[in-house]
Amino acid sequence: NQRLQEMLRTMCKARGAELCPTDERYCIDNGAMIAQAGWEMLRAGQVTELSQSGITQRYRTDEVEVTWRD
Repeated sequence: NQRLQEMLRTMCKARGAELCPTDERYCIDNGAMIAQAGWEMLRAGQVTELSQSGITQRYRTDEVEVTWRD
């Protein structure tokens, strides 16, 4: 978790963003984090048809196209 936060902090800094990591008590449910990201994408109108979706176990966080933030 600490190494991931270091990497994310570096990526955020390069993009003019700030990392706001949560307390470790809340870092145990990836399903909730995935659901929140999905909700933000849906609110922004970013929808992927089920037939076009898939699973990538080693998806890199710096490859995510964030369209729901300015």
